[in-house]
Amino acid sequence: MEIPAQDLAEFEEKALTEIVKETEIDGFRKGAAPKEMVKSKVGAQKILDRAATLAIEDSFPKTVEESKLEPLGYPQISLLKLASGNPLEYKATVAVYPQAKLPDYRGIAAGFEFKAPEVTEDDIKRLKMEKERHAREHWRRDLLEKLAQKTEIEVPEILAAGETRKAMDDFKKRLPRATGMNFAAYLKKIGKTESQVEEDVAKDSEARIKNFLILQEIAKAEKIAVGEEEIAAAMAKIRGGDGETLPNAEDDAQTKNYLRQELQTEKVFQLLETSFKK
Repeated sequence: MEIPAQDLAEFEEKALTEIVKETEIDGFRKGAAPKEMVKSKVGAQKILDRAATLAIEDSFPKTVEESKLEPLGYPQISLLKLASGNPLEYKATVAVYPQAKLPDYRGIAAGFEFKAPEVTEDDIKRLKMEKERHAREHWRRDLLEKLAQKTEIEVPEILAAGETRKAMDDFKKRLPRATGMNFAAYLKKIGKTESQVEEDVAKDSEARIKNFLILQEIAKAEKIAVGEEEIAAAMAKIRGGDGETLPNAEDDAQTKNYLRQELQTEKVFQLLETSFKK
């Protein structure tokens, strides 16, 4: 491509104006020095190089549009001729989107059978149950948040510290599996210190403890208890009904305690849901 000498001269003037704004010369504010003084300081070649860049940036898109090309990525520019007072010649090499030779796509589509999926009553029932589950989770979360705002309770510092430490340890163990990076790399990526992350974890831990204590207090107030038969049934369910104890008696006890809390929490929420329906 060729840019006429007259057009190049206009871009040289634009380039000089830009360079003047960037140049600092003693005795003048930045950008306020006379053009001839700036030209003398930076040299004619720098101005010409900037002019060539401006000219090509202006010329190339127009040429692409006129040629009805669809460039893929940026062009490789080669200057063939650059001298003040002469036309600018350059070569641009660019990849273009390949053109596909299409088959009879309408005919193929017409003969390609579309089978609508069969929607059964079970599918509808499962979808309804899933939507209800999501709605219940949101309702319970919002309810706990409201209860926490209205409840006067002080979370014991030793309990909060222990929960935070456990949560941090769990987070550090899970992080490599979840993200493929260690804790140090994770901190660098998010731009936080370990103390800042621990502070965030502490807030979440305190909120979880507060929610737990609120649910416990409601269970006491409403005399909600979980029987051994209920725990045994839940244990049998997670074992597949074989009735065997866990390999480690301590693990077995921890599982029972966990199930007791889960069953009690579920009963509390069921009571609160019933209260709302009244």
